[in-house]
Amino acid sequence: MYFIDWLIVGGFFFLVAGAGLVFSRQSARSSKAYFLGAENKWWMLAASGASTNFSINGTVWNLAILMVLGMKSFWVTLVWWMPNAVFLMAYSGIWIRRCGGITSAELNRIRFGVGTGAKWARTSFAFMITLFSVASLCMSYIIVHKFAVVFGFSNTHAHWVALGIVLLTSSYVLFGGFKGVILSEFLQTVVLFAVAFIIGLVCYQQYSAEQVHAAVSHGSGAAAVSQDYWKSLWPEATPRIGMFEASKGYHGWNDFVGQTLAFSIIGMIGCVGGAGGRYGEQRFLAATTTKEAAKLAALWQFLGFPRWIMTAGLCYLGYTMYTSQISHDPECVMPRFLQSGLLGPGLLGLVVAGLSASFMTSFCSEINACASIIVRDLYQPLLAPQVADDDRKLVRVSYGATGGLAALAAVIGYAMVESQARGGGSALNVIWDWMLGGLLTCLVVPLAFRWYWGRMNGWGFAAGCLVSLVPSLAMLARAFVSADHLLQAWPKNHFTYVTLATSTLACIIVSLLTPPIEGEASAAFYARVRPFGLWKDAEQRARQAGLALATAIPVPQILLNVALGLVASFSLYMAPVYFLGHWNAEGLFCIALFAACGIALYFTWYRTLPED
Repeated sequence: MYFIDWLIVGGFFFLVAGAGLVFSRQSARSSKAYFLGAENKWWMLAASGASTNFSINGTVWNLAILMVLGMKSFWVTLVWWMPNAVFLMAYSGIWIRRCGGITSAELNRIRFGVGTGAKWARTSFAFMITLFSVASLCMSYIIVHKFAVVFGFSNTHAHWVALGIVLLTSSYVLFGGFKGVILSEFLQTVVLFAVAFIIGLVCYQQYSAEQVHAAVSHGSGAAAVSQDYWKSLWPEATPRIGMFEASKGYHGWNDFVGQTLAFSIIGMIGCVGGAGGRYGEQRFLAATTTKEAAKLAALWQFLGFPRWIMTAGLCYLGYTMYTSQISHDPECVMPRFLQSGLLGPGLLGLVVAGLSASFMTSFCSEINACASIIVRDLYQPLLAPQVADDDRKLVRVSYGATGGLAALAAVIGYAMVESQARGGGSALNVIWDWMLGGLLTCLVVPLAFRWYWGRMNGWGFAAGCLVSLVPSLAMLARAFVSADHLLQAWPKNHFTYVTLATSTLACIIVSLLTPPIEGEASAAFYARVRPFGLWKDAEQRARQAGLALATAIPVPQILLNVALGLVASFSLYMAPVYFLGHWNAEGLFCIALFAACGIALYFTWYRTLPED
């Protein structure tokens, strides 16, 4: 890197750290100010959410899956949570904003009342989300370590680099709170957009249509992949993955039905269950009005498309320049691109700053949201119920929670890297698979049931989360045992199905065997939120009590807007992948489809948004 590159990177970190210091005094006023900020602009919240989803961890994984499966990978990357903001735009973001509160776990108090079961629901969910956040933070550590190794650092020095970046990133979250996170992530969004287009353009200039079309045709025999096969969206039970059969960490993706079906089922349940239970709810709770909550979800979804410009460009560059390397390690393309010398002075600094922003946004949102849950839903109700919400002691506790999470991420991240290195596997793929197919599988059914089934109580919610944790942990343990171990006899997707079934049965059985929640709490929640589903008893109580009912969104309208939003999202994200691969006809078709859906949504969604 040249001096100008170091100057740009240093200036970027100074600007981001400055945002944390500027807002440290304002954020320290109360726990609510620290975790939700005040007077937030909806478009800044949307940009913050989009940049958080533009995580370097997920981008590296998406890039690897795109190379392994071709365009068929969109059945994995888009069905699994990627369209979540479409559902939030259509209705569930409005529901979340109507609930109020500070954290996603606190929604359980609003939903289930104040009884013992409600307390169990809140505490169990806070515990599960903390587990997931720690896993996500560990993945950030793993990515930084991988980049450092590719850049020539020894394994030991790479661990020191990862530890240093984790601690540096945590520092400005610790002092700036949510307001500092939002401002810095908005600035990072601008940088990330510029970087995505720069990387896409630079990569596009390095290969011709003939080169990339020849490169995506790879492998031999029954696993051979042709150009038409690579760009086809048509799924198969056992897709051909060509040269990637040699990749120990990714060859399992030739079981397309097993892997994708499991992720698809969990993903779609998750999409109807809210914003994921982590930093997503935080942004909707921070919106000024319900209408702005819906608008921020739509903008959040739209702002995701530059990520696919960068992903597509790096994918085709990897095929044409790093063929031998990617066949064994499809995760290596991004760091190799930074080493390649294709970026001139100044551009390299900007790209490194942007990729740093990608890491920092996901890390900061995760750690801030998790710290809020630890403080509001574990520490305060369990250990300090006498402490008022506006007591600055809670802010000091949040500092400790933030620091503790960063330290835990580093310790577990180090152990994951070392464990998988001994077996030749991919630590990133192991933890990503478990987070998607294991840990979140424990949560999606309870999260969905709490919106649509009025008879569900806090006991059922807690049971659905905790009982299913047993098969989920067994799935994680599978990655650390020998090939002849009993756990290896089961495919990974079987653990996902067992976890899902266990969670569903526990929710239903325990809810029916325990008393329902207080009628007043159920009626108040229904009147305040107006969810659809099995709410007949709650609706009757609300009307009999004379409660003011919020505006209900018609179900047919919701279904129409979700369908239009899904088609628009698929089309928008696939367009740059086709264009950068020199398949212009397919790219133009995607753009036309997106435009048609966007025009329809203006009339069916935007002009019908409720004001309350």
